[in-house]
Amino acid sequence: MNAKRFLVAIAFTTLPAIAQSRYSVSDESAAGPGSPRVVVLRDNVAGVEAAVTPSEGGELSSYRVKLRGQWIELLYHARDYSPGPGFKGKAPLLWPAVGAQYPVGTIPETSCGEGTYQVAGKNYSMPCHGFARSLPWSEVKRSADNSGARVIVELRDSARTQPLYPFAFLLDASYELSGGHLTINYTVASDRSNAEPMIFSIGNHIAFNIPFVKGTNPAEMTFETPSTIQLLRNSRGVLSGEQKPRSFDTPTRLGDFDALAAMPLAGYRSQPYARLVDPQGISLRITQQASSTVAEPLVRFNIFGGPKVGYFSPEPWFGIQNSLNLGRGLVKLAAGDAWKWRIELQADGPPPAFSAGFSGVEKVAGDFGFVEGPVWSKQGFLIFSDIYNSRIMKSIGANRAEIYRNYSNSANGNSMDVQGRLYSAERDGRRVARMDKDGGLTVIAAEWKGKRLNSPNDVVVRRDGQIYFSDPASKAVLEPQELGFNGLYHVTPSGKLSLITGKMARPNGVALTPDGRTLYVADSEEKKILAYDLDGDGNASRERVFISGVDGSPDGLRVAANGNLYISCRGICVYTASGKFVRMIEFPETPANCAFGDADLRTLYVTARTSIYRVRIPDEGSLQY
Repeated sequence: MNAKRFLVAIAFTTLPAIAQSRYSVSDESAAGPGSPRVVVLRDNVAGVEAAVTPSEGGELSSYRVKLRGQWIELLYHARDYSPGPGFKGKAPLLWPAVGAQYPVGTIPETSCGEGTYQVAGKNYSMPCHGFARSLPWSEVKRSADNSGARVIVELRDSARTQPLYPFAFLLDASYELSGGHLTINYTVASDRSNAEPMIFSIGNHIAFNIPFVKGTNPAEMTFETPSTIQLLRNSRGVLSGEQKPRSFDTPTRLGDFDALAAMPLAGYRSQPYARLVDPQGISLRITQQASSTVAEPLVRFNIFGGPKVGYFSPEPWFGIQNSLNLGRGLVKLAAGDAWKWRIELQADGPPPAFSAGFSGVEKVAGDFGFVEGPVWSKQGFLIFSDIYNSRIMKSIGANRAEIYRNYSNSANGNSMDVQGRLYSAERDGRRVARMDKDGGLTVIAAEWKGKRLNSPNDVVVRRDGQIYFSDPASKAVLEPQELGFNGLYHVTPSGKLSLITGKMARPNGVALTPDGRTLYVADSEEKKILAYDLDGDGNASRERVFISGVDGSPDGLRVAANGNLYISCRGICVYTASGKFVRMIEFPETPANCAFGDADLRTLYVTARTSIYRVRIPDEGSLQY
């Protein structure tokens, strides 16, 4: 690679705004005249704004959300590029190293100073946390349309990087604001000219103001992350090689533990996430996912800060301190290959208050990550997925739930068979699995013609054991899609897998009519419901569009005993067996799925973002078990 596109400095230029009714991209100065240019992404409906600063390490420099009509800045020292000592805050990228790099056996003078490491027997210097955050990046592309607002910035190897890092590389950061969520996709590419595998670790030094909302006692804010191990450091701040069990799976008050010294957390058993909650109404969740992994111990969050300093950093990592010298926690990228790392920020305010539009709707439980896959157990309780927390829950009463299956590989849709066994479509596991009554797991489907499934979304089991599931490619799965299409599948009781169709844009919810002779499938992208005839052996035929123009993106489906179809979309839409619209049931949060429950099957349980709701309905539900 060459340095032709590498910019030593980026002059402020006013570029035209790219705008749509909901999303827009524009330019501003970070903090007034003379400050760096920032690229501002806006979601005008969700009330979320993000600013990216290409000339300052391509970093996220502001992240604001609107709460009760007021803008709340979440990032510490947002847009502040004034000179001065101390922690700079914001969200700089740490690459090609996380932590300080000290040769093994040396005693560092500081915990984060200039270090050295070796490649092919030659010594190189490496600043603490790498050099990516201290160099200007180039803006490559920006766009805004009906699905989101985005900007891509990049850093290439140059005369400034080569004395520190003897590899030719391209590093892209794609920022996208969509549906109120901010996603940062980092792509690291090793040039074909590299003679050695390109080694690196990666992190993001993101730091947040605490409290989020003025007037909150920061000690009352809570932090959670499902780590299982803390790596210990010595008095010099270097990893000692020791570790101890440490989990924040249960939300912990920021005032109840000391994170003033950085605390490396590892041992994650499912998709790593961290969550900060301000009791006045803002919760912030950070998830991260990599396109491949390496051996443990591997730090996925490195936490520091607290109420005394006014900021808290649950910085996402992929690596360990001193990785370049220890040879652990490293990605080793062959020449010509690329590696991806995704960070997603989701800031949520409290659910809307109930109004006349929610008549008869009752909130059962809340404060989950993202709920899906409700299924009613004939033992008298609801089972549902908490996808972001990678667990399947069991409702045991008003606002009370317990874990039914932990480490569920971010299971989404669920179904039961006549034997009471639970079938789950595992997003991150890229499979459909059955949980037997003894707790053991049986894989039902994981591959099609030798290639891994994309990310199964929903599943339904007919009374005779025929299984149907949808398999769209989820954005949350960074590993390469092997199939090249989104599928709808059938599995016989003997385990034979067949493809019903691979032509749907985005197959989602699946449901069966009470007689088991018709399969309904939601296409959430094309906003329609397809129907298939099923024979005695479970084979599907006569594909047809049953309903088109659904209000919102259709997701989970259920069919009542009288044939009425309940569709999770903007609310819950009800259609007759002939496809005639009956009514829309409104909810405080957007539904993702629904299930009939209670002894008479006349209660509709609805999973809607962070909460479980229920409403009594005139129709009697139906179950296939």
